[in-house]
Amino acid sequence: MDKITTFKKRNPIHLIREIGGRIRKHRLARGWTQAELAERSGVSLSTLKLLEREGKGSLQRLAKIAVTLNLDGELRGLFSEPTHYDSMESVERAGRRRAPKSQTAP
Repeated sequence: MDKITTFKKRNPIHLIREIGGRIRKHRLARGWTQAELAERSGVSLSTLKLLEREGKGSLQRLAKIAVTLNLDGELRGLFSEPTHYDSMESVERAGRRRAPKSQTAP
């Protein structure tokens, strides 16, 4: 695979359009019209059309549609917590620390 093809597949615009197309395929697999999915998910029909066609829409609306299509498990796993740390020291370093209190002159 050449670098241009790889870039096109990793391009955010390509990615969101691909997600929109997958939503469409899942909707059609259930035999639902766009109006039915829009009503069931609580998303406006125009928003659903834009999401399917161009991948444009908010994360909140995407989540509503994913839950309606029973795809929320895949969405939950998209940015899962890291499961592997090199050592306990790396876990402790990853924790949040407070900055030292500043000294004020009397």
